[in-house]
Amino acid sequence: MLTFFIILVVSIIATSLSSMSGGGASVINIPVLLSLGISFPLATAAQKISSIFWVLPASRNYLKDRKIDWKFLSIFSLIGLIGVYFGTLIVFSINQRTAGIIVGILILSLVIYVLLKKDVGLSEKKVYSKLKQSVAYFFGLILGFYEGFFGSGNGILFSIVTLETKGFDFVDALGYYYSVVFPWEVLAIVMFLSKGYFSLEIMIPTIIGSLIGGYIGSRYAKYKGNKFIKIMFVIIGTILGVKLLFGF
Repeated sequence: MLTFFIILVVSIIATSLSSMSGGGASVINIPVLLSLGISFPLATAAQKISSIFWVLPASRNYLKDRKIDWKFLSIFSLIGLIGVYFGTLIVFSINQRTAGIIVGILILSLVIYVLLKKDVGLSEKKVYSKLKQSVAYFFGLILGFYEGFFGSGNGILFSIVTLETKGFDFVDALGYYYSVVFPWEVLAIVMFLSKGYFSLEIMIPTIIGSLIGGYIGSRYAKYKGNKFIKIMFVIIGTILGVKLLFGF
């Protein structure tokens, strides 16, 4: 019961913060699960299974009453599935510390970029260049690959890509990301389950906690608006980047 309670509470906190910033609940959840003696593949599988229960409700909270570009959402998601497949294959062999250092540097760089470009993400902007918009699809493969094997902070990466190539604001970016990532997580889950990584004792509290945290976090962030999300983006992004870079 103590383990159940720990996983539940951590999942609520991690998913609340993630749903408000795109920072990635896994950076909090997975280290806690590892500290409880759970293997990395099983901890990752539990994290990904919990994700499919909260990302769509969170996406709806963000995109409600907004015009949705279904073509972009569908194509980007499908392209990302290719990356997810190959990314998930590496989970069982990649050096997680090396990946953490690389991604930590990248996320901190994006945080600095957001701080320097003060108006980024605060309002929707029309992007007239078709070439610039099409560049976003190239990143579908990269972000899908990253989601498959690591995933922490992928919402931050997606946000920056779409703010610049699609003219999204932060509310749009997070809303689209949580829809795009749903089929990615489903594919990753199928691959993890096929390897036998499954445990109800771990996954039930993770799922319950993520449902609560994802709903509360996304509703609150949408209510507070782009400025609040940008602040959370910077705070959570900085913490996440430092944690990944130095392995805290």
